[in-house]
Amino acid sequence: MDIKIIDLTRKVTDGTEAYPGDHVGLTIKQMARAESDGYNLTLFTHLEPHCGTHIDSPFHFVADDTDIASLALQMPCAIVVTASGREIGPEVFADAGQLTGRAVLIRTNWDHHIGGDDYYRDAPYLTPAAAQLLAKSKIAVLGIDFPSPDPCDSPDYPVHHILLGAGIPIVEGLVSLDQLSLAVGDPYFVAFPLNIAGIEGSPVRAAVIVLGQSGD
Repeated sequence: MDIKIIDLTRKVTDGTEAYPGDHVGLTIKQMARAESDGYNLTLFTHLEPHCGTHIDSPFHFVADDTDIASLALQMPCAIVVTASGREIGPEVFADAGQLTGRAVLIRTNWDHHIGGDDYYRDAPYLTPAAAQLLAKSKIAVLGIDFPSPDPCDSPDYPVHHILLGAGIPIVEGLVSLDQLSLAVGDPYFVAFPLNIAGIEGSPVRAAVIVLGQSGD
């Protein structure tokens, strides 16, 4: 069997911003260098759980619900849904087929705006009606290539409440979903968080694993 892994994770560096883009999400300090100390050692003096490509657990908005360490590791079959325009409503999923148990990945190509002034300010978002459809469909996980399923200036984050309240994790800040259009085989989505108890979110290494039959 042929296996292809497509990385969907944003590369982060010292000083990378965290949601909503107004503060530093990662600070790296060099503690030792190979040329002078014989080895390299770095220290994360600051790592915000919502920096770069990351996952929200239900505990993010639901008191006493599932935290990051308690999320079940899963590798559901992935569906990529392409959306255009800023507001993403339920009609986007009309022709998506079976959603139950799937990783629904929404491609808008907004990841091309990473680093720009508009990345957080003008990003796409889901309507509550779209979130309700996904929750009713009992999807396994939602993945998006923009920073939040709610508008970044939302006062109450209804989409987060709907999805996380239904036990559906949200992976935010995916990149390179356009690569999946060239994949041949069965795509499975993975986004494993750090195993840290008592927190609501975590950076992930997100990828799609494409399984295909090998030729003779």
